[in-house]
Amino acid sequence: MVKCATFPSNSIYTCECSSTSSYTLTIPTENMTEFEKGSVWRCTYIGDGRFQSLSATLHIAVDVHNVSLVPSDNPLTLREGTQTEVRCVVNSNAVPAPTITWYLGSKEITGTTSNNTSSIIITGNRQDNKRTLKCSATNNNKPPKNVDTTLNVEYPPSVIHLTQKDIIEAQNLFIICGANPGNPNLTIFVWTKVDSGFRQNGSTLQLPNIQRTSSGTYRCTAENTYRNGAKGTNSQTMVVNVLYKPVIQEKTSTIVNETERAELIREVDSNPLSDISWYDGAELLKTQTSVKIANLTIENALCTDTKNFTLSVSNTVQRNVTSLVELIVNCKPKAHDDEITVAITSYTRRISMSTTVIAYPEPRYNLEYKNGTANNMMTVNLYKNAINNFTIYCEQQLVEEMDSVTYTLKLSNVLGASTVFINIRKQVKPSSPIITEAICEETSARIKWESSFDGGAVQSFFVAAFGDTYKSSRSDIITDKGENQTHQAVVPFLQPSVLYTFYVFAKNSIGDTISEKVNCTTLKETQKTINTRNQTLKVAGSVTGVLVVLTLVIVLSCLMHRHFTLICNIGFERRNKQEKTADLVEEKSHYTVMSEHGEENRRNPYDVLTPTESTNLYEAIQMKENQKTDADTYESLNKPEKIAFCDNSIKDSNKSGILKKTDATPFSNTEEYTNTSFES
Repeated sequence: MVKCATFPSNSIYTCECSSTSSYTLTIPTENMTEFEKGSVWRCTYIGDGRFQSLSATLHIAVDVHNVSLVPSDNPLTLREGTQTEVRCVVNSNAVPAPTITWYLGSKEITGTTSNNTSSIIITGNRQDNKRTLKCSATNNNKPPKNVDTTLNVEYPPSVIHLTQKDIIEAQNLFIICGANPGNPNLTIFVWTKVDSGFRQNGSTLQLPNIQRTSSGTYRCTAENTYRNGAKGTNSQTMVVNVLYKPVIQEKTSTIVNETERAELIREVDSNPLSDISWYDGAELLKTQTSVKIANLTIENALCTDTKNFTLSVSNTVQRNVTSLVELIVNCKPKAHDDEITVAITSYTRRISMSTTVIAYPEPRYNLEYKNGTANNMMTVNLYKNAINNFTIYCEQQLVEEMDSVTYTLKLSNVLGASTVFINIRKQVKPSSPIITEAICEETSARIKWESSFDGGAVQSFFVAAFGDTYKSSRSDIITDKGENQTHQAVVPFLQPSVLYTFYVFAKNSIGDTISEKVNCTTLKETQKTINTRNQTLKVAGSVTGVLVVLTLVIVLSCLMHRHFTLICNIGFERRNKQEKTADLVEEKSHYTVMSEHGEENRRNPYDVLTPTESTNLYEAIQMKENQKTDADTYESLNKPEKIAFCDNSIKDSNKSGILKKTDATPFSNTEEYTNTSFES
């Protein structure tokens, strides 16, 4: 039987037998040293070394008593967006291995632990600024040991968003740049312009009296300075858009040949882009919207297109900025009148006329007789009205009476030539009209005739009908429609079944003529016509009766009031053609015109010409037959109130007159006109 015995060899240990076969070694905690740490122990039978226990390694439990951070800065400074490693170190002899936990603020974060050390990678974030980073370590179920530091996250200021700024040229621009402070919060501002050397310090961009060249992109930069001297910056860009009124490009005139295509082009500098309108005077030709180039096309340019077109442009800064755009069309001379007729009399001592000519370049001119020789008697002058508009003025002093003649005014330039015929016409009496048809009804006749030469002055016509002494009448006055034209007129108030002789009278300001006579017998009176006439006579009798009664009433009234100074003089005359006196006849017109029919409700419709008037007309016809002057004949037919003709008499005048101007078509779009004048 083995007996347990102890042999103390070290007083710091305690050995004892717990039983006959168990031996216990105790190392008090207070005696524990580094020497015992990791030491290997076994129990050996002294008598026989073959008998021993298994070896046991002594591990000594060491509490966490020291925890530190590396780096140890407090506060711990790091820059936004950068990463920094922070290690938590626990005393190296802590046994068992401690549990290490990381906290950012109150939130646990994960780290990496190895050999009583834990590390973590911190990324700088401005939201973590001033938060606490803490490391906590514990073992042996003991309260944890902690170490912490405050994060100091450096970050730049944040510039507040900037928007585009539209401003009108010449105004003052002031823009304030704002920013949320960074860390550190001391902020400096600077303004720069992209792609330019412009730089301005301060938070306010100041551009007084801004010009269009200042348009562009500007950048506001806010910066602070970090602890290590580096700069934290943030910026925002802003577009400055300088608005200005339209400016139309100045260019020389556009010159094209007639019938060519004309293109009018102008550049328009404006901000914003302009709306464009093209005008010819007040007429709108074309519009364009939001363009830089204004263009107007005329496909087939005419000579009359030589003018200033108006270009009107508008934008939001200014409306209706205008410019005149000149188009010049090369063209041969074109006169307003291809032919000018000047009327003269025996008394004319000065003639003059003018016409307008359009041409470019300026025309040359030459006045010739019809045979081609130069006319040196008439003075010709050319006056410039516009770049392609001219007035040619011709004048001639007459020493003696002048006969009819024709001149040719030749106009030319490098593009061609044209001719104006100037007819000097001496005025005479009109040629006799020619009766072509006479149709007689019961109480009227329709006469047709062909006009002849008007004698160089405006003529007019009327038709006279002659029966017996008391059966004559005449038509209304008929205006001339031109030479060799057919005219017609109705002669009213004729009596049935009567042979009438008809003449057409023609008159101008110089004199009068009559046609050859034509005879025609009116138709036999029908019962219907008789009834109508009787009814008319009854109406006339009734009216006459009423007038007689009214006259008697007025006479009686005057007699009853004769004690007053008022004297009533009543004149009454029966409208009976057999009882008319010569004086009354002289005061009446020889002819009754259609406009007077409304006043004839009391007259016999056949009572048109008095015996005296008929006698005068017959005398006029006799004069023609005796080939005397026609002037006396016409004068014997004139009414005292005067029949209105188109011309006034020039018996006592020595003035000439322009009678005819033709072919004014090329000038339909111009404001020029032919000016003609004449003096004695």
